[in-house]
Amino acid sequence: MSFQWTDHSKWQAARRGLSHDELEYILFFASKYHRAGALIFYLKQADLPASDQRRDFACRLVGTAVVMGRDQRTIITVWRNRRKGLKHIRCKQDRTRFNEEYWQ
Repeated sequence: MSFQWTDHSKWQAARRGLSHDELEYILFFASKYHRAGALIFYLKQADLPASDQRRDFACRLVGTAVVMGRDQRTIITVWRNRRKGLKHIRCKQDRTRFNEEYWQ
């Protein structure tokens, strides 16, 4: 997959030590949430395949979120919060404020 990166997202991924392959792994297995005008991919422990449950590289990625723009090609930012990350996402405003046709 090829994505457009903002300067901010490159900086945040580098700060967190995330490679392009790790971000693709997150985007493939993570749960998707439409919140605050963006698409958020958040990797939970339950999202990991059974074969990766005990692998260090996958366990390290749990709690990582990738925020993409509405075009689903631009990575806006990357952040990690294992304890309260999902709660933080669920508190954000849902996409219903925006035109539903935009998301299709």
